[in-house]
Amino acid sequence: MAVLTHGVTQRLASEDAIDEAVAEMRINGYTILDSGLPADVIERLKSGIDRIYQAQISEFGDEQALASISDTDIARCTLAYDPDFLTLATAPNLMKLATRLLGSEFVLMQQNGIINRPDRQNYQVKWHRDLSYQHWTSSKTIAFNALLCVDEFTNENGASFVLPATHHIEEFPTDQFASRHEKQIAARAGSFIVLDAMLYHRGGINVSTDVRRAVNHLIGLPFLAQQVNLQTALESTGMPAPTDPNVLKYLGFRWSPATHAKDWRERRMPSR
Repeated sequence: MAVLTHGVTQRLASEDAIDEAVAEMRINGYTILDSGLPADVIERLKSGIDRIYQAQISEFGDEQALASISDTDIARCTLAYDPDFLTLATAPNLMKLATRLLGSEFVLMQQNGIINRPDRQNYQVKWHRDLSYQHWTSSKTIAFNALLCVDEFTNENGASFVLPATHHIEEFPTDQFASRHEKQIAARAGSFIVLDAMLYHRGGINVSTDVRRAVNHLIGLPFLAQQVNLQTALESTGMPAPTDPNVLKYLGFRWSPATHAKDWRERRMPSR
């Protein structure tokens, strides 16, 4: 049923579910999006996060070394270790949303697996923006994060909290406002919780008896820096680079700084 209006000459598009997600993102700063990935891929991601995290513990020494830099229970740059995570990062629904929010040019700035255990403290319970330390606003989305729920997100296992519409204001609101207006987002496994990168949010405390896993993506306009150079990361682990030129651009191959003037020019040659 159409909504009646008066004096309205401009409206957000509403052709499909992606448009509705864009409307929620633009106004409220968050939405839930079906990843469209089959259940067997989600199951492989679950074991993949655990496997990659153990491999990264070995790479860095031991888990105590990770604890010394407050980086426990994070599996970083997962697509450099397992092709299933590249499949996730390029999920068609996610790419459609990115195109409508950001336009034709955008870059995957980070992809990290997150493990929320019931028996450990989690530094992500603090309110933050994914573009940290920034106190300004933009009339358009410049970046967003898409948190894949590998396990179901429930109130008991630490589902994320948001402060709706705080991507529109520069400062963090008052403590009373945060306590009164915070909203916890429960979501089924296989769905993305998508947030404007300037929306204040936090992780919940896992009071269940089960581990809760997720994979976070930060996707933004090309002038923003990647957390890890994904081209170098793929080379370092021996993971083959994708052949699709659009995926290469999305992973930052096109946007990483040139090493010298000749390299800058060669990248712009028609054959490249």
